[in-house]
Amino acid sequence: MAKAKDDFFDKIPWDVITPEIVRAFTPFIQGVTWIALSKIDKRISAMNNLIAVAEIVPTIDLGLPKGIVLAAMYDKTDEALDMINQLAQALGDLPGNLKQFIQDQVDMAKTEIEEVFEPVTEKADKTWWERRLREFGFDPKGLA
Repeated sequence: MAKAKDDFFDKIPWDVITPEIVRAFTPFIQGVTWIALSKIDKRISAMNNLIAVAEIVPTIDLGLPKGIVLAAMYDKTDEALDMINQLAQALGDLPGNLKQFIQDQVDMAKTEIEEVFEPVTEKADKTWWERRLREFGFDPKGLA
């Protein structure tokens, strides 16, 4: 029985699969690292505002790795929405109904974000983690 398992794993082309796995997980590794750095260094946290707003504009591409952009958007979604709204309200050329439309869209997005992402405190209690594990189909008692 163990021999059949060994034969199966020996036939897998690891030299082809491994680089693709690394390529697939690189944005997540970059994002987690960037989020951690932005929690430590206030300058990086401030830069996240710029990244989050600039990447929303279709004509601007900062050329940053996808993981960093994803982390900046995750970190600063609320602030980026506020800045977009303030920018739209400050522009004098926009018609009043467009300004109101942007305001309504920002308010709706914030409401939907709050509904989807339950606020997570830095020290989530044990029941929160157990509930999340059950949602993903894991038995918390079986993991202990």
